Formats: sequence, structure tokens, C-alpha cells
Amino acid sequence: MLTSNNFKRYLAQFNELIAEGEAMYKAIKVIPGKYYHTSYPSFGGPQQEPETYVLDGDYDLEKWLTNYKLLLEQVIPLTNSQRTSLIEASSGWNLQTNLKAHLSNLKAVKENYEKGLLISSQSALGSFSLEDVSKLLKRVPAGLRRWTWEGNSRTKGGQPRQWYIENEYHVQNLLYFLLAAVFADIREEEYTRSVGQKKPRVDLEIPSLKLVIEIKFWYRRDRPQKIIGEIAEDTSLYLAQGSPHEQMIAFIWDDSRRTEEHDLLESGLKTLPGIFDVVIVSRPGCMPDNTSLINEQDNE
Repeated sequence: MLTSNNFKRYLAQFNELIAEGEAMYKAIKVIPGKYYHTSYPSFGGPQQEPETYVLDGDYDLEKWLTNYKLLLEQVIPLTNSQRTSLIEASSGWNLQTNLKAHLSNLKAVKENYEKGLLISSQSALGSFSLEDVSKLLKRVPAGLRRWTWEGNSRTKGGQPRQWYIENEYHVQNLLYFLLAAVFADIREEEYTRSVGQKKPRVDLEIPSLKLVIEIKFWYRRDRPQKIIGEIAEDTSLYLAQGSPHEQMIAFIWDDSRRTEEHDLLESGLKTLPGIFDVVIVSRPGCMPDNTSLINEQDNE
């Protein structure tokens, strides 16, 4: 079930989007098509080109459409048969018709939302919190107990499989697989708001929670100070003023199992502004020590 705060927050987003959409709709200018003469006399006189539509004023239509889709993804249940058609609404080829269709959808969904018709089968997005994300990430070591690492094939004639985790991208894939089952709006490798000439790109983000998950692969050659410095820089970029993100969870894969360093590293990182939690996971004992050795040498 949605909490009262989440219900009010989504309702406020509906009102803001509708108000902004109506303002844009009023700002659309219709430009009549030009007349032209055809070389075919049978057409009987000058012909007129189709009218065009332009948005007059300082409006960001692309941003509005993105927020429109994110909001409907959050409040329309995954099982709703009209979910996709409502989110991707487009009933005409021109700006005026399309924007009118989006506004009609927003108002209809808002009306059902206010009546409580969407809450009983609400998607998971409204039910989970930052604490829940942390709990899921901290259960990764338990899940790795069943990570595929075979000494012998489990099937006759097959080959033994060993799923190596050799770099940050492998860890990112693992976490995306885990979280995508719960958070329909999860994004990966997304560019965020520019900071001067710098265009940061987050590893994973959950827009509905305004959360960034930053992943670090802690190679055996790296000192804890390097990890701290990199995450400190990341927080200053991803959580800069005007950013859509408010909190960060740092997920660190310790490839050398330096468990004696974990407590101090975790407590230190939690003092950084914007860090909601820190999760440090060691490489499973079944994986040999040279799991990332080749990859590490390539990065030198």
C-alpha cells in the first residue's frame, strides 16, 4: 500500500504536470501552410501546404514528456491492460493533438488515482523505500551462495560453468538483475545534469526514490583511500544543486576480501553528504584469487 506521504507526493506531481501541460497547450501557435502553384492544371488553382504547430515560450517539452512517463509508470499497476498505451500515448501526427491526448490521459489517471482505484493493485514502486533497497543489496552475499560455480558439469555431456565477476560492469549487471524485478523505473548508465563542462553518468538510478547506486570494484592493488576519494567526487557531481537525485547508496565489491578494512571504510563513507548507506560485499570464497587479475592488468 502507498503511504500517505507518497500518495500526496504523486498527487502533487499530477497537478504540476497538468498545469504545465495546459500552459504549453495554450502556447502552441498554429502556422498556416503556404500556398503554392502546381504544374498540373487539373488540380484547379493554388494548393495549400499543411499547417504546422510550434511551441512558443520557454518550455521544455521533452522534460515534460519524460516526467509524464515516469509518473504513470509509478502509479499505473503493472497488470493494467492499458498501461503501455496510456504511457506511450500518441493519437495524432501533430504537436497539438499529441499534447491534448497526453493531458487527457493524465486527468483520467489522476481521477482514478484519487478515487483509490489504482492503489489496491499498485505497482511495487510506491511500496518500497530507501531502507528496502539497502536491505536487498545487503542480501547479495546470501544470494551468492547459489551463484553458479561448478567443478563438474551438472548435466551429462555438458560443460562446468563458472560465472566470474571480474569488473564493475559484472557487478552492475548483477545488481540490475536483482533490482529490476522490484523497481520498474530503474535506469542504468544514464547521464545526469551537467556540472559545468562535466557530464556525469550514474551506474544505476531509481528515479521514484531519487536514488543513485554507485558501484565500485575494489581491486587488490587499490587502497581504501582511493575508493573514498572516488565516491566523494561522485557525490559532489550526482547530488549537485538542481540534480534530480537526493541520496546515494555506495555498493563496493571487495575483490580481495579485506574484511578487516570494511568497518572503517563504511563508517568513513557514511560521513559524506548525501550517502544514505554503504554496502560492501566480498568476492565469494569459491572464486579463485585470480578472478580479476587479467582485467586488473589491462587497466594498469
